[in-house]
Order: sequence, then structure tokens, then C-alpha cells
Amino acid sequence: MVDFIDHCNIKVYDKIFWSMDTSDVFDNITNDAKNFFSHDSSRFDDETLFNIFNIVVLTYAYSAYDQPKMQEFMGIKESKFPWLSAITLLYPISLIIVLTQTSASIPMIIGYVVANLGYALFVAGIATGTFRIFGLTKRSHVLAMAVIAIFIGLFLSNLEVVNHLIQHCIP
Repeated sequence: MVDFIDHCNIKVYDKIFWSMDTSDVFDNITNDAKNFFSHDSSRFDDETLFNIFNIVVLTYAYSAYDQPKMQEFMGIKESKFPWLSAITLLYPISLIIVLTQTSASIPMIIGYVVANLGYALFVAGIATGTFRIFGLTKRSHVLAMAVIAIFIGLFLSNLEVVNHLIQHCIP
């Protein structure tokens, strides 16, 4: 079976193969299996041929699993625009608009917005593990950016308090 999978894996590099109809691919692989295992093919029922087809398809899927160039070659395209994370950015953007109408200082506004962006990143990190509008595709990266944003935001939004304490508490 390993030799047959190797035989089938050669097709992975044929661009025409990826444009074929699935039923043609199924017939192609099952006929190849009958020819490849000619001495055993009389014992192959439909279920066995279907299982052989599934094994070959799984090896193709494994080839594309973590190889973006192979995915591109196969014609697998990732969504062009990360709508969910883009829509999530509407929350911090709306905060900017609302807070500029108040008497808050610029560092406080920026801090509040960045902290809330951190909260949104944290939710995205827990829920989906990605925030693709920023190019973050790993859960650990999204959560790390969330923590960084929250700390920077808290620091900036409390900068006036820190300055006030320094001016009045240090002689």
C-alpha cells in the first residue's frame, strides 16, 4: 500500500490533476489500484476501493496541511479579507470617535482605546485563536498581543494619575 501511495503522490505535482472532476479522480485512483494490485484486484470490493481512495486523499490533504505553497498549487485559497477581525476593529474605532467628544486627554483616549483593543484581542484569542487583520494566525500570538495592548492601554490611560502622584508626593 505504501508503494501505491507513493505512486499516487506523483499526481500531486500535476496541475491538470487539481482541475479534474472528483468523480474522475475517484475512477482514476480506483482503476490505478486495480492495475497496481492486479494479483489481488479480484478481491477488491467497492468498500475496499473506496477505502484506498480515502487513504490517497488523506495523503493529499496531509501534503497541503502546513505547506502554503502546496495549498496554492492545489488551488486552495484562503479567504482574501479577514472580515471578522476587521468588524471587531469597529469597536475601538467607535471609541475614538466617542472619546474625542469628551474632555479626556490624548494619552487617556489612546490608552482607553488600546486597552479595549486588547480586550477584543483577548476574546478573539480565546474564541478563534486568530486576528488576521493584524496577521496574527496563532492563538499564542493573539493572546500575547492582547496582554501587551492591555498593559500599554492601562499605562497610558493612567498616565495623568501617575504624573499627579509624582508631582504631589515627591518633594
